[in-house]
Amino acid sequence: MLSRLYEYMWTQAYMQNIAAICSLLQVSQKARVLDIGCGDGKNTLRFQQAIGCEKITGIDGVRGRLDAAKKRGVLALHADLEKRWPFKSATMDVVITNQVIEHIVDLDNFIMEVWRVLVPGGYCVVSTENLASWHNIASLVLGFQDFSHHLIKRAHVGNPLSPHYNEKTASWSKKDNSGFDDSTYPHIKILTLKSLIAVFEAYGFSFEQRLGSGYYPFVSGMSRLATWLDPFHSHFITIKVQKPKYK
Repeated sequence: MLSRLYEYMWTQAYMQNIAAICSLLQVSQKARVLDIGCGDGKNTLRFQQAIGCEKITGIDGVRGRLDAAKKRGVLALHADLEKRWPFKSATMDVVITNQVIEHIVDLDNFIMEVWRVLVPGGYCVVSTENLASWHNIASLVLGFQDFSHHLIKRAHVGNPLSPHYNEKTASWSKKDNSGFDDSTYPHIKILTLKSLIAVFEAYGFSFEQRLGSGYYPFVSGMSRLATWLDPFHSHFITIKVQKPKYK
């Protein structure tokens, strides 16, 4: 019962999160757009539709997901997100990265790559889970591990409240045939909203906007109202940052 309730709230929060990302994207038919961690391309097409651009490029570290993205019309490339990305400097007007940054080991390199590929005046929309969400805080108060982190590759342990408790992380990808394996790409860096802004500002980005999505135990309208009033404790956090124009 509790597991099904959590799954329902998570799904509602995630769809609210996709809508939040799209709301921060500026309409531009000629924009060159890069979706980092494009997966099967389903959300990539939503982002393309929100921007209205003619084409969109995506990269992902999991080869098994790219065929589906290509079939959807995404220019999808395989790349190691921990290294230099296969693009020339200053070639993208927009970078989108949704539910990726929590998997990254070298966050410094990741942010520098976002900076490198963006043109001056270009912007990045970043979305991830929130360490300071109320359900994570409640878990810590009870002495459990927060919901968002993956401690070991073998299984999801440390929080008996989690619907994935003791579940082998390698089995998660089999549920949707995505090819994504959380035993290889665990959640290792979960940030708060303020720290997410701070790490991008540290590399020269200017902060533009912030949004929250999912506010447990609320759903639908109550959840949207709560995240508007208090994005700092929402499940998902989304920011828009800009690479300054050269003077």
